[in-house]
Amino acid sequence: MLLLALLMSCDAPPPAPPLPTAQGDWRAPIPSWPAEGAPLTTLPLPEAQGPWRVVVDAGHGASGNAGNTGVRCQKEQDETLREALALADHLRAGPFEIRLGREGEARPGYRDRVAAAEAWPADALVSLHTDSRGWTPDKGDCPQVLAQDGFAVLWSDEGPEALVAARVRLARALGRRLAEAGFRPYDGDVYPGLYDTDPEVPGVFLDRHQPTRRIYMLRGPRIPSVIIETHHALDPAEVARWDDPATLQAFSAAVAAGLVDALGE
Repeated sequence: MLLLALLMSCDAPPPAPPLPTAQGDWRAPIPSWPAEGAPLTTLPLPEAQGPWRVVVDAGHGASGNAGNTGVRCQKEQDETLREALALADHLRAGPFEIRLGREGEARPGYRDRVAAAEAWPADALVSLHTDSRGWTPDKGDCPQVLAQDGFAVLWSDEGPEALVAARVRLARALGRRLAEAGFRPYDGDVYPGLYDTDPEVPGVFLDRHQPTRRIYMLRGPRIPSVIIETHHALDPAEVARWDDPATLQAFSAAVAAGLVDALGE
């Protein structure tokens, strides 16, 4: 009896942790973009021959064209230049020759940038922008706009058949690689009437503005060109993620892989 009493007085061992089941998992869920801690992957560069000539354009920045104003009152022309410089530095380490559409204090217009890219001649032109979709004047300056985050790759189907085929190949390759790296593709919520959603690759969109308002950097160049809306300038969580050098690194590696996929075919 004494032995039994002693055994009963001992502390019971702690319970074992729950095991994962077919219905769920006891582990905490992985956060999704753009939440803090949502994972990004720096993709390896595919095998490549090259070299390819690529113009990296920092969107806006011409005289009187600063672009949107973000949730921190940041100017689009400044954000795109920061992103373009990081992307250009990354690409120069690979099978690419790089020129910038604008740099420093220069303020060339879009037609001048396109003319310089064609005269080089470049194999591709990638113009970087940030989006402010969902903003309306009644929201005032520097507001928050939520639930519109994600990247978008824009292209045009105007022009010769071979050029159009090269554009869509580039747009889809970039869209696939950005999603693979962990960036969220924009769902196109406010794009109807402006862009058509690509049937194959999320986050890729075809310009469908009224003909007189279609985007020159998509339809004008005689070389393959796309615009990447890298993130939403009015979403504070996404803006915060783009402050992180690791985000620029993952973005640049994804663009490099997409360029190899498209130009190496």
